[in-house]
Amino acid sequence: MITEIGALVAIVKGLLDAAKAGRELFAGSSKKATVEAVKQTQARLAGIADQLFQSVALSKMLPIWLKDHATVNLYTEALTDDEVKLLESNLRQLISDSIHDHFSGTFFGTSFAVLPGVEAGIKDFRGRLLALEGQLNGIPPGDATAWRRAWSIVKVRMHDLRVEAEKLDNLADQVHASLVQELRETANLPSN
Repeated sequence: MITEIGALVAIVKGLLDAAKAGRELFAGSSKKATVEAVKQTQARLAGIADQLFQSVALSKMLPIWLKDHATVNLYTEALTDDEVKLLESNLRQLISDSIHDHFSGTFFGTSFAVLPGVEAGIKDFRGRLLALEGQLNGIPPGDATAWRRAWSIVKVRMHDLRVEAEKLDNLADQVHASLVQELRETANLPSN
């Protein structure tokens, strides 16, 4: 993130220097063309800033969510009453945090419209979370028999959520890397 900020500062400083230098910098181009070039660069920088914000939001929250997801043992077949209690607590907490609390600002409160390919994936992820919440709300709290009946479907939904979260995390990282590369190229920084 420090590299991105440094690149943005370098670009903005370049814009200010260009504005001070005026026409000579643009080899005789008109003042209108100079102003238009500066406006286009400013618009692209604003777009990059929005994309960086959105990609970082996902890149920070999805690994934490995946870690919390891993606390739910999806490989348990025959659930004892104690396992049902633990499973119910962990699963209800994860889904509640995802939709209504800790993760909700990122997953439900942030638009990812400017990230290529992410908006469709996040909509699918949101839909899967809401569907699982609906299923969990249909299971009476503490009813071990109902949990055992629903367990096979819950496992599949949890697996699908994990796969979707991993895809989104990878996509956010790819978009972030391409934005950093664009900033480096714009600022003429060497890539690592």
